[in-house]
Amino acid sequence: MHRVTPAIPPLPGPLDRDALAAAVHAGRPFAARDALDCRVLTRHGLASRFRVLHPGVYIANHARPTTRDRVDAAALWAPADAVLAGWAVAHLHGEKWFSDRECARAIDVYSQRPLRATPGIRVRRTSREVPGVDLRRVAGIPVTSPARAAVDIARWTRGADERVCAVDSVCNSSRTGLDLLAAAAGRMVGQHGVKAATALLPLCDPLADSPQESLLRLSIARSDLPTPTSQLEIYNEYRQKVATADLGYQREMVAIFYDGRHHGRDEQWTYDLQVTAILTDMGWQVVRVARGMSPGIVIHHIRAALERSRLRLGY
Repeated sequence: MHRVTPAIPPLPGPLDRDALAAAVHAGRPFAARDALDCRVLTRHGLASRFRVLHPGVYIANHARPTTRDRVDAAALWAPADAVLAGWAVAHLHGEKWFSDRECARAIDVYSQRPLRATPGIRVRRTSREVPGVDLRRVAGIPVTSPARAAVDIARWTRGADERVCAVDSVCNSSRTGLDLLAAAAGRMVGQHGVKAATALLPLCDPLADSPQESLLRLSIARSDLPTPTSQLEIYNEYRQKVATADLGYQREMVAIFYDGRHHGRDEQWTYDLQVTAILTDMGWQVVRVARGMSPGIVIHHIRAALERSRLRLGY
């Protein structure tokens, strides 16, 4: 991508031959034309030691492309006026739950003109130019803003709960507020799926650290339980932070933790026991939720904890 649209800041300086050579020899994607023009490779070397990822984009025969490699390769393939979107943007901002899987399927690229399809890249043809406010550069790559990416992902994802989990994860990793998503969606009025994506925003929470926490929050929202606080910080009498509950009720002193797979490790298990003991001594009701527990059982345990606390506190 040597030319850029006026809405995106220009790339700094000319092509860096040393950086290109480093990418070639490190087994990262590169543009074949650049490597040949800069004499980093000969045509024989290109044909014998490298394979095609996309037309004009190569990688070493021995290399196993990472998700970042897939994103970089798509950026090298795309024409100057194209913009990377969706999960590729989320991955560049550190999203860790879905982007690896989704980018392995395809990298989304916005284009206002028809592009010949290539495996691993999904061209999102659009008649509208992406507004400048919704454009960014990340490591030199033209991309949509995280907020625009989250709205697009919500549009392109099937299932209401899956959409909420996806939006939560993108917003959490990129530190993007729901107000920015609402603004981005407002600039997309009339496009397919925007209305449905906007309707889901009241169910989303950028504080959710994992899809499991998002699903737990949604289960509580569907029940008769009050709305909990996300990432509730709990302090002792000396104003020292004891723990951060995934969800909780400050007034009723109920702390809810989702124990993922890593909580089974000895050191984490011991730490969790210590936290539970300390919180219990402080008068908190602790509810620990693990993978595989049915929503009905989880809601029952939370309701019982709330009832015990209210009885003890006289509410």
